[in-house]
Order: sequence, then structure tokens, then C-alpha cells
Amino acid sequence: METKEILEAKITGLETKLQELNNELSTTQHELKVIGKPTMTENVYELLQDTIREAIDSLCFSEDDFEVELHMDYDNKVEINSLNFQNHECIYDDIIRNIDKDFRVIENEENPTDSE
Repeated sequence: METKEILEAKITGLETKLQELNNELSTTQHELKVIGKPTMTENVYELLQDTIREAIDSLCFSEDDFEVELHMDYDNKVEINSLNFQNHECIYDDIIRNIDKDFRVIENEENPTDSE
């Protein structure tokens, strides 16, 4: 028959082992996620960066793009209480248009391991 101290030590050891296994599982899951990412060459990556930068640099904002909520301060000063950008979809569309201009999208090749 095991003593209380032996059982407590065994529980502590098992909890430590469980924590180590959970850490290893988390690390391995992260590595799997990284390995599964699509790849691109440095040249393609740089072109993508330039394309996005060009799309953002070409953006023109107007006052209609923002929703402004004004607030009257205690000393009768008008202040902006909140400022919300309304046309974030337009930015996305502009970036995608620039990507479409600089890239040719092809169908995914079927990976032989995917069909197993």
C-alpha cells in the first residue's frame, strides 16, 4: 500500500508530465499549421507588398467616407466624440483590384496526399 506522500508525489509527477505533453502538443500543432501554409517566392512576396502599397498609396479619402459624432464640451467647444471609417470595403476592393492587375490566379493543383 502506497503512502499519502508517495501518492501526492506521483500526482505531482503526472501533472508535470501532462503539462509537458500539452506544451509539446501545442508546439507540434503550431508547426503543422506553419508547414501547411501556402508558399511563395521572395520575388512574388515583394511584388505583393509593392502591389498592396501602391493600392493604399492611391487611396483618396473624402469626408463622406467617415461618420463623425460631435460633442459639445462644457466650455462650449465642439469636439469630435467619435470618428468611424465607413468604406473599409472599398479599401479591400482597391487592394484586390491591384492584386488582380499584377497577378494571374491559377487553379489549385490537386495534391496526391489530399485524395487519400
